[in-house]
Amino acid sequence: MARSKKKSSNSSGKRNPGRGRGSHPARGGGSGRGPHRAMGPPQCRLFYLHQHLVLRCFNYLDDRDRKNSFVVMGWGLQNYEKRKEMFSKQREQMRLVVEAKKKEQEQEQENDDREKNNDDAPAKERKGVVDGEGENEEKNLSDRIQNLDISDGIDAAKSKNAENKSDPIKESKEILPPLFGRIDPDTLLARLNTRRLYQRLAHYRKEERRKKKMAQENECGDIGNEGAKTSMEDQQSIIQYYEQDLKEKMQADRLYPKNVTVEEMADMEWNNLLKLASLRNGGNQLPHDPIPTQFELLLFSSCPRAVAVLASYPRSGNSLMRTLYEHTTLRVTGSDMQGGLAKHDLVGEMAVTTNKVQFVKTHYPERRGTPPFQASRAVLLVRNPFDAIDSFFNLMMTGTHTTSISNDIREKTTQLWEEFVLKEIRVWKKFHLYWLNQDIPLLLIRYEDLIRRPDRVMERVIQFVLEIQRMGSFFGERIDRCIREQEEIERLGSYKPRSGGIGKAFSKYSSEILKELQDVEFIMLMERLGYGSLMRTPWEKWAEMPPLKDHGIEYLPSTSAPEGGNIVVLNKGELARGPKEQTNWRKIKVE
Repeated sequence: MARSKKKSSNSSGKRNPGRGRGSHPARGGGSGRGPHRAMGPPQCRLFYLHQHLVLRCFNYLDDRDRKNSFVVMGWGLQNYEKRKEMFSKQREQMRLVVEAKKKEQEQEQENDDREKNNDDAPAKERKGVVDGEGENEEKNLSDRIQNLDISDGIDAAKSKNAENKSDPIKESKEILPPLFGRIDPDTLLARLNTRRLYQRLAHYRKEERRKKKMAQENECGDIGNEGAKTSMEDQQSIIQYYEQDLKEKMQADRLYPKNVTVEEMADMEWNNLLKLASLRNGGNQLPHDPIPTQFELLLFSSCPRAVAVLASYPRSGNSLMRTLYEHTTLRVTGSDMQGGLAKHDLVGEMAVTTNKVQFVKTHYPERRGTPPFQASRAVLLVRNPFDAIDSFFNLMMTGTHTTSISNDIREKTTQLWEEFVLKEIRVWKKFHLYWLNQDIPLLLIRYEDLIRRPDRVMERVIQFVLEIQRMGSFFGERIDRCIREQEEIERLGSYKPRSGGIGKAFSKYSSEILKELQDVEFIMLMERLGYGSLMRTPWEKWAEMPPLKDHGIEYLPSTSAPEGGNIVVLNKGELARGPKEQTNWRKIKVE
């Protein structure tokens, strides 16, 4: 029986943005029929419709695009292969069933023919016309049944479309589990903010339960104590309770405003942070406590000039710096690559235009991202080559950012490791020389300083990227809350880094390799990057190396630069990694 549609109480017919309370049975809305009616959030209620639409979209994707979709969603490729194998088995079973039915039909047809051949000729002549028509009808019916059995069983509509030559869906493409194609940054940001909003509400509900439990325990303790409080203490406690209740009420109204979108909510919270900073500077009492930094909502923000880039050789800490920048400024950082970092809350993948981001990550010219874009200034994040190349080797061997290869595999791949080092040191040198020779404002930051003094480093980075002449108290307070109050710098990163420390990869380089690495160009480059004394110091003391002056070296453009400044076009031109520096990782993993 078809369910009648419930008329909306909104006479204008427009759907109010926000939480969609109307279908939650616990709040008095909706029919509540079925187990999924009580899910609440819109993404849960639209789950099955979403799966149906995604299945349709996947008919147009090939195997490579489907793998890219897994990476975009942050799902492992092992999950993709497992699902593909499962569906392949199902299709094989379907094929075997169809073949068995076909053989059974052929056997029945042979038996019928044998029986007909045994009939006498006069009977055949009398029923000639009728038998011929019957056989044709039976054959047509058999063909129809066979066609229905061979179909993929998706639905009748696809079976009809498959007969049409103009149908864009090819029969060779198999249906895989519900996934996504490429996802735009706006969708990724909306998902991240929605998840943070949910975590925020769960956090405050948990805090409310904890406070009520503590209040009950205090009341029970006060009853057991001898004596009574003075009237002055009672009056003071009542005032404190009233002020605390008022502050909690105002804070509850801010946690989830009604009838606003998530984007509008993020903009409101940023303006509220500015108001709180103004009250704090004026010596006034804050009307409410700020929202914990891990639950704050992010924003896209336009840039009045060409963007600033975060240029780094792979495995040099760019994801950590992006996370610190986003936590402090509440602005999404971009990237010129479609990587798998969206699952680590870095949602600005493929966002490089000035209408969305101000700070964009790039590995160019180590590799070419997409699309080409312009940059007016750069933060060059460097890491000592011994730790960076070893971390990059682990990344390419394991396919993950957090796993290291075992000692057994390390021993088996000794020759491969040494060949890889000699290739990568050439790429490492070309990469950094490219950026040091660009005639644009450049800030040199070392990874070793970033993990030891993230507060001082991020002050330099924010001032440089946003072109702030004088750092006020606002960003200083933001850095205090986001960085200095954290116990471990790893908790701020997008993922937990590999176990190790500064210089611990140095022991993996043989003495022959070290001698071959230290040519004149390498030594001069290490001096320019602030690693001049590294080779003369035991690696156990590398963690004690003094930081760069002011925790960063700023290079200004030449006096011949135009008034508006020079522009660098990225992802267009020769790469630092040539054919001789390429490594066939797929072949190596198979072997």
